[in-house]
Amino acid sequence: MNRGGLEGLQRIVFWQPIESPHQHDFLEALAAAVPGEVILAVESALPACRVDQGWRHAPHKRVRVVDVSSAEGFGTLVAHRGTDSLHVFSGFFSHRIVWRAFRQLTPSAARLAILSEAPEQGPWTGGLKRARGRWLVGRWGQRIDFVLAMGGVGRQFFESIGIPRRKIGRFGYYLDVPDSPWPPAEETAGGDFRFIAVGQMIRRKGLEVLMAALADLDGLPWRCDFYGSGPLEYELRRAAGGLPQARVGFHPPMANGAVRRAIAASDCCVVPSRHDGWGMVVNEALIAGTPVVCSDGCGAADMIDDPVAGMVVPAGRVRPLAEALQRCLSAGKIEWERRCRVHAVAKRHDPAAGVRAFLDRLAVRGPSDR
Repeated sequence: MNRGGLEGLQRIVFWQPIESPHQHDFLEALAAAVPGEVILAVESALPACRVDQGWRHAPHKRVRVVDVSSAEGFGTLVAHRGTDSLHVFSGFFSHRIVWRAFRQLTPSAARLAILSEAPEQGPWTGGLKRARGRWLVGRWGQRIDFVLAMGGVGRQFFESIGIPRRKIGRFGYYLDVPDSPWPPAEETAGGDFRFIAVGQMIRRKGLEVLMAALADLDGLPWRCDFYGSGPLEYELRRAAGGLPQARVGFHPPMANGAVRRAIAASDCCVVPSRHDGWGMVVNEALIAGTPVVCSDGCGAADMIDDPVAGMVVPAGRVRPLAEALQRCLSAGKIEWERRCRVHAVAKRHDPAAGVRAFLDRLAVRGPSDR
């Protein structure tokens, strides 16, 4: 682990729209690893839509959390303007308070960085977001020490708006990984091969692509369970009516623990998103020892770096997805030995790996970058 960038650094402030439970484990591990203070600046509480998706508040022990929606909290943190402070911004493309903090700190001597997923880039909005990004980089790019980009899609986005490649570091979300795979919700030996898909039922998640791919499967008996809700639910249920009886099940959003147990009882987790800045279900599946078929539109496709962990397929295309699912089905149900090997892949992406990636990127900052 390279600690060369910590000299003189007394605090690291992470500016975020909300307190994400997905970053809790990494932030706690970082706070334990660095001599200075780690502060989480939060703009707002968890919104109801996230709670409905199963997100839960995770209290911090080592990290100091500051509510920057108040003038006092905001003013306290933007007062850290010297070289002894590193400010890391997430979501400043779209969140007012985080953006205001970035603007107020750009004239200071503080060190500035970005930690971000690629924003969703639809047919109409993608060009506008890249244009805005190029304008931001053209005006303040010299003030950005480095960018921690979530997955390959994140790195591609930040390169496209003009961030020099030398400043872009590979990053992700890093969950605690127990010593063995998560236990399933029920006995998994025997029976049908079980696919699982977890997420909002919206076009971006590509679940209708998965439904079309399932229609092409033949051979061994299988079942696919969908966990989530959204405007495409009716369309998905109607499409499921054309499949053999009892092949597809629909379940409402559940608390994270219940979904994790369902993933652990499955033989393959399918993440067919057209675009996903990350895709936390990939982390969760690998920790459970469940292989993943993931689209290359997901940042978390970076985690599928070993064939034992699963496969990456082109986003939005039915045939490659169907072929990948057929290979999984033909290989048969997942035995415990393979679950342990998949779980070992998750171990390579634990919070300690996130701390190493963060400190290594911090250390490569050179005088030519300022």
